[in-house]
Parts: sequence; C-alpha cells; structure tokens
Amino acid sequence: MVEMNCKNCGAAMELVESRRYFRCRHCGSYCFSDSVEADGIRIVGQTADALGCPVCAVPMTHAVIDERHPIDFCGICRGFLIPRATFAHVTTRRRAAATTPPVDPLPFDRKELERTLSCPKCGRRFETYPHFGPGNVVVDNCTSCDLIWLDFGEMRKIVDAPGRDRGVRHVPPVDDEVARQVFSKSSLGDEDGPRMRRRESADPLTALFDAIFGD
Repeated sequence: MVEMNCKNCGAAMELVESRRYFRCRHCGSYCFSDSVEADGIRIVGQTADALGCPVCAVPMTHAVIDERHPIDFCGICRGFLIPRATFAHVTTRRRAAATTPPVDPLPFDRKELERTLSCPKCGRRFETYPHFGPGNVVVDNCTSCDLIWLDFGEMRKIVDAPGRDRGVRHVPPVDDEVARQVFSKSSLGDEDGPRMRRRESADPLTALFDAIFGD
C-alpha cells in the first residue's frame, strides 16, 4: 500500500482510492498526483467578489473547463461549481470523445449523502443525491441557482464510466432544453435522497444521447 506524509504537518496521509488523491487526517491537506490542467481546467484568476468554496470556505478562483466554459474552482480541494447546462454539455462531449478504456467505478461512500453543504451563491443548502448516471458519484445541486458542485475526481469518474454513449466521438450541439429536461429536478425521484426517478435501467447521459440520436 502506498504511504506518504503530509508536507504541511508531517502526519500520515490517507489514500482516497475512489478519488485518486491523498488527504491528511490531521490538518485536512490534500495531495494530488496530477496537475490542474490534466483535468482540462485552466485558472483565470481571482476577483474581489469571488465565491467561497462550500467545502473549504476559502475564496475560489475563476477558471474555464475545456477552454470555453466558465466555472468557479477551489485551489485547495479542487472541487468546482458549474452551471447545470454546462455540466450536461461537458460530460456529454467528454464521454463522446473518450478514447481510453472505460473504468468500472467504485461504489460511492454513502456517508457523502449525509453531509451538509450550502450554495456559495445564494446560501441555501445544496440538495445532495446520487447522480443517477454513470460514475457512481454524489451530486450537490442548487436548484435555485441552477448550479452543481463537483468534488475532485467526480467529473473523471463520470467520463470514464462504461456506457454506449462513450467513445462515439461525434456529438451535435446539446440543446439547452433537452439538457434541462434530463438534468432537472423533474427527472429525479425521491429514492436515496431528494430526487432519483427516471427509469431504473437508464442514466441521464444515455437519455440525453437517445434524445439527440433517437432509438
């Protein structure tokens, strides 16, 4: 088993296998093996009106994902706040363009459903539920601001997970209304958290794929 000590306090760090990073149990510091750029994120800069990270409570920086979509990024935990429509666009396109073998995701820790995070924009509590799609991740969603919070590694798990929409390469522009219908509250039910409906055999990205290409 790989072991390492925290550069900040010297304590032993714990490997969070499902997210591929180390976390210090003593001071809470993170250690990542890849650069920020490896996740397709480019830091733009910080402004006086920067939103606070819902996990670390430090000011986030403005950034772009895939060189075109603005997000708010935390340089400490590497989580980011992303508009729901952008989340739909980015995950759909990344899965379509994937060339690496799919990776069966590890089950998420059900304790993640119990955490309480607040939207840094409006201050309301995020709705926390399993993303009923590829990747086995827990989504934190502010329906009022139409924003989604993703922890580090969750986007990668979604993109790497198996599915027939993965690796198709060519995807037409994603219609915002289709994305809204697929990722909105109404597409989720009440199982295992506030909203998880849709068909048990279908995930949101597959539904989006079907809406674009037909059966």
